[in-house]
Amino acid sequence: MASAGSKTPAIPWTFQFKPALLNVYAGRLAAGEALVSLAEAKLLDRHAGLRRVRDVLVFDPVHCYRLPGYIDIVDHLTSLGWDRNSFWPLGGHLFCLHVVAAMGLAGAELTPFAFYPFSGLFTGAMIGEGRSNPPDIPGIGVELNDGARRAFKTLA
Repeated sequence: MASAGSKTPAIPWTFQFKPALLNVYAGRLAAGEALVSLAEAKLLDRHAGLRRVRDVLVFDPVHCYRLPGYIDIVDHLTSLGWDRNSFWPLGGHLFCLHVVAAMGLAGAELTPFAFYPFSGLFTGAMIGEGRSNPPDIPGIGVELNDGARRAFKTLA
C-alpha cells in the first residue's frame, strides 16, 4: 500500500483555509492528519470544502480513540458519500497496513524512518509497485521488525 502523498497543508483546524486552497489546486489534498475524533471528522467534512471524489482522508487509527474510533469515522463518512478508497490511515507503521487489509481501504502511509522502532514494515517485507501485504502470522507482527524486536529484548 503506497503513501497518499502530501501532508495537510495548514493547521488542521483552519478549515476555512482549505476551500481557498482547493479553488487554485486541482490535485488531491490529504486532510485529517491531526484530528482524532468523530466530531472533528464531521467538522472537517462539513467545513473544509473537501472533494469526496478526489481528496484523501489521513486519520491515524491509533490516535482516533484507537481502532473503534477510526471505524466510527470511516463508517460515518462513507455513509455521507466518501468512498473507502479515500481513506489512507496515517501512522507510518505496520498496524496501518493491517487496518487497510481488514477494512478494504486504498492504502496507508508507511514511514521507514519515523517512529522508530515501530516504523515501516517488518524485516523482509516485500514491496512491489508501491504495494505490500501484512505478515501471514497471528497478531500484528511488530516482533518481525528487527528494531522493535531489539527494543523488546531490552525490556526482558
